[in-house]
Amino acid sequence: MQTLRLSDHGLAKILLQNVEKYYGVYGLGMIEQGFRVKYINDQTKIAIIRCLHRGQRFVSSILPLITLIGEVRAKFRTLYVGATIIQCNKFIVSHQKQFLDRAMGHLTSAKERQDLFKRVMELDMDR
Repeated sequence: MQTLRLSDHGLAKILLQNVEKYYGVYGLGMIEQGFRVKYINDQTKIAIIRCLHRGQRFVSSILPLITLIGEVRAKFRTLYVGATIIQCNKFIVSHQKQFLDRAMGHLTSAKERQDLFKRVMELDMDR
C-alpha cells in the first residue's frame, strides 16, 4: 500500500484541476484569485486551504469527489471552515494536540516523543 505524500503546491494543483473538471472555467475563475494551500502536515494529514468567500463552496464540495491521486487512493474531508487563517490555525492546534495525545501512547522513548511533537506541531505559515 502506497502512502500519499503531498506538498502544498501538489495539493493546490490537484484541487484546481478537479474544480476545472467538475465546474469548468467558471468554477476555476471563482476560486483562482486568493486560492492557496497555506499549510500541510504529512504526519496528521491535515491542511489549511485559503480561498475567497465566493469560492469556498467550490473547494469544499470538490474535496469528497477526489478519490484517486495518481495510483494512490485518497479521501478528503472538510474538518473546519473558518473566516480567518488565525481561526483555522487555532482549530488545527487543538486538533493536532488530540492527535498527539493518541500517538504518544504508542511511543516508548522520550526522543521519539520529542521528534513526533516537533513534526506535528510545527506550523510553518510563512508560505
